[in-house]
Amino acid sequence: MKQSTAFDIAVRRPITILMIVIAVCVFGFISYQKLMLTLMPDISYPSLTIRTEYSGTAPQEVETQISQPLEQQLAIVSNLERINSISRAEQSDIVMEFSWDSAMNEIAQEVREKIDRVRLPLEATRPLILRYDPTLDPIMRVGLTSEIMALDELREFVEDIIQRDLEGESGIAAVQVKGGLEEEYQVNINEHKLVSLDLNIQQVNTQLSQNNVNVPGGQLDEGETRYLIRTLNEFQSLEEIASIAIVRRDGVDIRLRDIATVERSYEEREIITSVNSVESIEVEIYKEADANIVDVARLVRNRLFGLPAQQEYMANLDPKTGKPKPKPKPKFRFGRSQGQGDQNHQRQHLRMTDFIEAKLPQGVAMDELTDQSIFIKASIDEVKNNAIVGGVIAIGVIFSFLRRLSHTLIIGITIPVSIVATFAPMYLSGLTLNIISLGGLALGIGMLVDNSIVVLESIFRCREEGDDIKTATLRGVSEVGSAVFASTLTTSAPSFPKKKPHTMLARHAHDFVSLALTLFDFVDQQHARGAPLC
Repeated sequence: MKQSTAFDIAVRRPITILMIVIAVCVFGFISYQKLMLTLMPDISYPSLTIRTEYSGTAPQEVETQISQPLEQQLAIVSNLERINSISRAEQSDIVMEFSWDSAMNEIAQEVREKIDRVRLPLEATRPLILRYDPTLDPIMRVGLTSEIMALDELREFVEDIIQRDLEGESGIAAVQVKGGLEEEYQVNINEHKLVSLDLNIQQVNTQLSQNNVNVPGGQLDEGETRYLIRTLNEFQSLEEIASIAIVRRDGVDIRLRDIATVERSYEEREIITSVNSVESIEVEIYKEADANIVDVARLVRNRLFGLPAQQEYMANLDPKTGKPKPKPKPKFRFGRSQGQGDQNHQRQHLRMTDFIEAKLPQGVAMDELTDQSIFIKASIDEVKNNAIVGGVIAIGVIFSFLRRLSHTLIIGITIPVSIVATFAPMYLSGLTLNIISLGGLALGIGMLVDNSIVVLESIFRCREEGDDIKTATLRGVSEVGSAVFASTLTTSAPSFPKKKPHTMLARHAHDFVSLALTLFDFVDQQHARGAPLC
């Protein structure tokens, strides 16, 4: 009875239903423009890695003093399915795997509590809890090379200009610089002088750390003005480092220069990057957690290489003068001076060259190495095209069998309307457009076509029996409405359960609903024939 009432409203209030459909399409289209594009849905992998470093130890000591105590304490964490440890020289890794329905934030807190109960050696570092997250990979990587600038100068330019410029943009969480040479000051101690003066390394380290620090010095009130005082004591030159006093003996200061030499050098290199066989500086850009990869990548690309209009402007610059190529002078306009025109050209030039590539020194080249957004857009577009082609083929097959243009048009209209209507609840639920969600929409087209054919065939049969259009619609939909709902439920029911106790029901939901549908059809046929049910 409820179904008949709902169908009656849909048939007898066509204007109301039309307005509702239009409103749903409008909200769906607006939601589609706001949906984030990602390659895969957000997945929280139910695993944790507990990493502890213990310098100067062999794998056997790491296992007995670090891995085993931690593993015994962590083995009783809830929802734990598997735990194994890897003991290396100076490092212990304990990998914990949990069930997929685990609340990882609560489990991480429980793991921290368990770790705090373990008494580790004092020389060991505090255990770190690491979680793998595929979204932590850089969304873009850019390489800079130069055959003129030295690697230390190029890295300094990248850190001072490019890194600071990009970190201020919205949606960017961090910008990391790799490769090149990093400056450091080395203190090379003469061992013989150190021993002859009866000194040790610890005294030198203590004086270096105490004499190279800026500390707050309190505050000073002068009338209604309050000044914050800072004690500035950081080293400013090599001479300052060499002049610090290590100890004072017999009224004479023994300075660092007396037992060591201080020189400017570079840190030990752990990463070497190259582009086209030329050593380079690499810049990695990371997005914020809630930012759209495609939007952030587009913003970074425009900031690095400029907008299309800016690129066209740069292409028309004279390489010798760095100014726009001369154009035919316009005719003199009353009320406009030459000075105003020059100022406008200057402002336009500053605006059109306001991107990083235009600020690079001569001889420095910048190349885009990787961009996740390109692959994501290509994958999403491929799924979209497949869904569109599949819908067109489905409409063609329907027309070839039904041989009625009106029926085919009805099904052809329901497909895009239903897809657009899906975008609104997707946006409200916080879902993203990815290959999984779009693949589900493509599968939904097939279900929609099947249901449409069943309902249209039922209405057409009622029309052949002599009913008018409204009566045929109400009776035809009412007769197959329950069957269509049940057949749709057989496909969607296994996707609902998420807890382990319902796994068996999820596996056999299709069989249960199919059996109920068969019994329903049997009872309906027996009732239509007037035959007894028992």
